[in-house]
Amino acid sequence: MKRLPLDTVLTLMRRENVLGYGSDMDELACIFAKHVTDTLSQEQAELSLTHYLAKSTHKDVIHRNQVLAKVTRFLNQYGWNLSDYHKDYYRKYFPLFG
Repeated sequence: MKRLPLDTVLTLMRRENVLGYGSDMDELACIFAKHVTDTLSQEQAELSLTHYLAKSTHKDVIHRNQVLAKVTRFLNQYGWNLSDYHKDYYRKYFPLFG
């Protein structure tokens, strides 16, 4: 299982314009920085994405799914096996959505 430094992940996501130039990237970067110490593991990526889904100011499920699909597609290129289906995260991390 691969681990990348968090700053590398965020730099690559910005460079590849994964979420465009909107505030989503900044919001996701803040959440990643809060829940990841140094190198990003699959579990930390999952947890950070779950926090994004649970705490995002965008409550629209379609918008969340679009962001999740883009981010997971990008992260999976680096050896993770993340789902792009938000209900998987909901089931696994149910208390965070309470």
